[in-house]
Amino acid sequence: MTDAPDHPDRTFQTSQPRELLACVEFAAMQSARVEEDPGAFRWLVIAMVLALQNACLCALDYDDEYGTKGMTRRDARDVARWTRNGRTGRKPLALREPRIVSPFSLIERVANPDFLRPPFQLPLNRETDEALDELIDLRNTFLHFSEDGWTIDLGEIPPMILAACRVIRHLAVTQPAYLRNAERGHSARVADALDSIETAMEHYLPG
Repeated sequence: MTDAPDHPDRTFQTSQPRELLACVEFAAMQSARVEEDPGAFRWLVIAMVLALQNACLCALDYDDEYGTKGMTRRDARDVARWTRNGRTGRKPLALREPRIVSPFSLIERVANPDFLRPPFQLPLNRETDEALDELIDLRNTFLHFSEDGWTIDLGEIPPMILAACRVIRHLAVTQPAYLRNAERGHSARVADALDSIETAMEHYLPG
């Protein structure tokens, strides 16, 4: 919402770095619960995919005024055309009703030097890519109502979560491109949350 609120004391203001931090810290809370409540894995998976999306968008948008690197190519072209024409006339739909590409595409883009230059570019290997695909697919499963519920092998989830942690750590802690847009202590808090998640997930790994 961009209109002036009727009740300023009841508003909530956020940003991409704040959303990333909120998601990863919520994920850390859920990771601490999974041993006593395996159902917490569901919320951990959902939160980690949201954290992934926000980490990618933070990295892609740090020098992109209108966030076109996270848009579909068609929407990005519309914004570029409007900008070239002096930003006159009605704003493109992509700016009035922002839409981003899928999590799969966001991950591909942060690993692509055409979208994110080194050293910020994500080093992505096949193993991590496959684990993230599985994590996003599982998140999609959890987001849809199932009358009979789900039966999930919990041993399959920790490697997916750890893969997401590696990506978020690179984009938000090791090589954060966007810190000027974040609040003080942002990277340290993300790192602490990731440490907690990794410790909890390593408990489930064989050996």
